[in-house]
Amino acid sequence: MSEEETSLMPADALIAAEVTPVAEGASPAEIAPESDSHAEKLQALALTARELLSRRKWAEAERAYEQLLMLQQQAEDRIGIARTKNDLASLYLAQQEWQKAIDLLERSRAAFEEAGDPEQESVALNNLAAAQYELGQTEQSLANYEKALAMRHDMGDLVGEAKTLRNLGILYAKQGNPNRAKAYLNRAIGVARQANAGELVKIIRKSLSQLPRR
Repeated sequence: MSEEETSLMPADALIAAEVTPVAEGASPAEIAPESDSHAEKLQALALTARELLSRRKWAEAERAYEQLLMLQQQAEDRIGIARTKNDLASLYLAQQEWQKAIDLLERSRAAFEEAGDPEQESVALNNLAAAQYELGQTEQSLANYEKALAMRHDMGDLVGEAKTLRNLGILYAKQGNPNRAKAYLNRAIGVARQANAGELVKIIRKSLSQLPRR
């Protein structure tokens, strides 16, 4: 998982919204194929929007993402549009606007699937599952978390796998199934340790400590 994927919610929340990763070392021209100056403008705007998102400046971030979407639509940059829709959906998740998030995530996931990009599709699936759970669409949420989990395992994305295992554990805890929740959270800790992700291990342990005692 890219370092640019960001958890937007507290450690004990179900949702761990993630922004889509940009390839390491990608040049502006790789992100947007137009002229260098236009590509650089798109990249700078995307970075600004993500910074605003990470600082929870919701209104400013939304305006930046809407401007970015307009420019990407003009350039017919389908993958760029899909990335931006996922990031914008993360903003809606943080504000508990579940249906708005779902509408964007379903479109971005389909675009990533069509492009054959499992890394970014798994991010969209993870966020989609979180929103579906909040709207009471539990079966769809579980199915999408499990699909994201399988994709991340197949890619060897240990950090992403651990995050999705944690989300599944918290989902089962909220359903009143602490034994299954504990099993998923313990798996998440093991995978996070494999990834040497010490901070993530701490987050998962906190989730585990909040399970009801028997």
